[in-house]
Amino acid sequence: MNKFRILLYVMLFSLVGCHPEGANVKQGLDRAAQIMEQDPDTAFIILENIQTNQMNEAQLAEYNLLCTKVNEDKNVHHSSDEQIRQAVSYFEVNGNRLQKTQAYYYLACVESDLDRKQEAEMHFKEAIKLATLTENYNYMTKICRRCSLYYQKNGNFDEALEMERKAYASQLMLNDSKDHSTTILSSALGMFGVLSLLLGLLWKKNRYAYAQLNTFKEEIRQKDTQSDKLMLQCEHLEEKYQSLQLQIYESSPVITKVRQFKDRNVLSAKIPSFSERDWNELLRLQEGVYGIVSKLKEIGPKLTEEDLRVCAFLREGVQPSCFADLMKLTVETLTRRISRIKTEKLMLVNSKESLEEIVKSL
Repeated sequence: MNKFRILLYVMLFSLVGCHPEGANVKQGLDRAAQIMEQDPDTAFIILENIQTNQMNEAQLAEYNLLCTKVNEDKNVHHSSDEQIRQAVSYFEVNGNRLQKTQAYYYLACVESDLDRKQEAEMHFKEAIKLATLTENYNYMTKICRRCSLYYQKNGNFDEALEMERKAYASQLMLNDSKDHSTTILSSALGMFGVLSLLLGLLWKKNRYAYAQLNTFKEEIRQKDTQSDKLMLQCEHLEEKYQSLQLQIYESSPVITKVRQFKDRNVLSAKIPSFSERDWNELLRLQEGVYGIVSKLKEIGPKLTEEDLRVCAFLREGVQPSCFADLMKLTVETLTRRISRIKTEKLMLVNSKESLEEIVKSL
């Protein structure tokens, strides 16, 4: 059935293409745009059968934008930016905000495929800025998620995480706007009921009140259903957020460097380099993913920066003998310090767990 529909479109637009003045070019573009989301293959066939030499500048810009969009939706790798740049040049001057948003968004997608990183990032940001002004939260969500994939592809996980947060916020705004529409509709119905009463239909008062009660119950049920769906979405996004944070943590060069201390030869005279910046990044990562620093300070407010550094290495399973010289201490001195951290600063004298086990359990 799907093949038959595509064949029908091919025959139809082949006939349209033969029209000497191209009067149906606009119809073809409108039809392709209409079915693009549901049936990109058919939209592609329609676009292929439109004669570009019959188009004016506005129609050519729309055509080029749709061609880029259909390739993006079909995950076809973009090999040229000629089409989309013509669309951008036109819509920059003559387009509305939504058309400019789409033009910059698909230009960024093309530039991403062409490995033009700076240009792609700039145009993704421009598309997000314009989408914010249009308050088109559905499109805003789409752009932010695509931009997040772009950042992940290039290893910029902090920026990717920020884009996921923006996409999540846009999704919430989209849900709120839908709920707001339902509220407006309900208010309008309520006002209609009041006007009906004022017109003298008092004999229907009891029936109306009963109907309103049922309507209210149905709205409550729908709200509960929407709340459950939103809760599931939140849980999914939270899991995705935590997974992305853990991925950033595990792939961090600082964490890799810390774990190298596990395999270090204790008798080696050479101490692996570990700068002040490395220490700060290690504590920042452990706080961001596990909340280690704030949890330790809540239990033991007297903990010093050096104490936190010791706990950070223990959290990664590095034994005192492997990093004592990094702390400029003997193994025995570091071991005594670890004991004092547990008993005197964290006040866990009666705990049978080691400090390493305590830190890992936080």
